[in-house]
Amino acid sequence: MNKKDLFKSLNSLCCEMNKSYNINSGGCCFVAAVIAEQLEIYNIPFYVAVMYSPTHYAIKVKDRYINRDDYKFGPKDLRYWDSQHLYNVYNGSNWNDWYSRRWNLIVKTRIRSLFLKYENNRT
Repeated sequence: MNKKDLFKSLNSLCCEMNKSYNINSGGCCFVAAVIAEQLEIYNIPFYVAVMYSPTHYAIKVKDRYINRDDYKFGPKDLRYWDSQHLYNVYNGSNWNDWYSRRWNLIVKTRIRSLFLKYENNRT
């Protein structure tokens, strides 16, 4: 699996998890933090894309967004935040109740498993 396949798989996973767990209704910051953490581990540079009102967090890697949903981001929406900053924002803020924090472990495990697949099958 190359990086392009990883990013496509992450977007597919985020779409599926949004249907199953409503990640984009209160969990997008957590998802962005987990993805950012994994990108840091694999030394893949990224930006955090932040939209306010309505609030949405996504990750930008090179020319693509991960978990963009239907939001349109511009250059002013990009931040040089690391995963720890995102975890701090997530833990220190109130979010939409449609996403339950009880899903955090499952969401994190599913994202990590994709990165492990990437690590084990790099081409």
